[in-house]
Amino acid sequence: MTNRRSVLGAIAAGIGSLAGCVDADGKWVAADVPTDAALYDVATAADGAYAVGEDGILLERTDGDWSIRLEGGPDGAGDAFRAATATNNGRTLWVAGDGGTLALYDVVADRIVDFSAPRGATSSWTAVAAAGLSGEERLSVVNSSGELFRGRRDGPAVEWADPIKPGSGSSVTDVALTALTYGYAVDTDGGVFESRDGDVSWTQIGIDGAGVDFETVAAIDDGHVSVAGGDGTVFAYDGVAWSRTSLGEQPIVALARERYDALAVSAAGVVYERNFDGWTENERLEVGVEPHSVALGTARTPQVIVGESGTAFERRY
Repeated sequence: MTNRRSVLGAIAAGIGSLAGCVDADGKWVAADVPTDAALYDVATAADGAYAVGEDGILLERTDGDWSIRLEGGPDGAGDAFRAATATNNGRTLWVAGDGGTLALYDVVADRIVDFSAPRGATSSWTAVAAAGLSGEERLSVVNSSGELFRGRRDGPAVEWADPIKPGSGSSVTDVALTALTYGYAVDTDGGVFESRDGDVSWTQIGIDGAGVDFETVAAIDDGHVSVAGGDGTVFAYDGVAWSRTSLGEQPIVALARERYDALAVSAAGVVYERNFDGWTENERLEVGVEPHSVALGTARTPQVIVGESGTAFERRY
């Protein structure tokens, strides 16, 4: 989820390129975080990594240390944050969660703005994606009913369209947006959907015979898309056809990618990495770890995995 998610667009040149060159000598090390709350998503922004989770907690990693930026959510109600994503220049972090909670965090001004319950929607959000520069980004959020809400920010305001279900009625589970006008969504019936017009209309592009409840999608552009879910298989789309790679028997719960390199994490805590030569098993996290999300690194931030009970692992070299 993302999320999942998010995370997945290229951060602006001032941040440095994603640290996608995977080194087998790197080790996943448990980080010291100031919470034991479940952490459901992690994303990278201009000044570091951010993790979100139970009770509306927002953690920030800067200068090698994790700290609490927000507790209780934007309104103090304590609704959990389930998903996070950053704009392409990394200046704005969007967070979404239970009870219709939706907010942006301006990482430059250190300011939270509450956008909860767009169009009166108070169901829980399960995924959020953003693309574009801060202040003019386009947004997609997915609720627990599998509906997708499309928004466009114009400075201090966001204009929202009516919710849709891209497919034939199956619930959407995750969404990813690219820096141009493409978007990708997955559902619980092995469906993958593509939008080429800024998320207005959607067309199914697969996957015949997948037999998988998809959990997560990651996309850089229309020729570099990956999806994964219930049976340990990762599917990749090159703009024309799908290919599949079986990583194991456990469901893939977290996925992040750039153009050639990627990370995937199974429900059992096995970390897989992909480079130009294909997928390999990288490392097994500590026994009992329940991961939820993974983020690729930047020039300033290591790769990060987050999960239950305040779990955070950083890849260190």
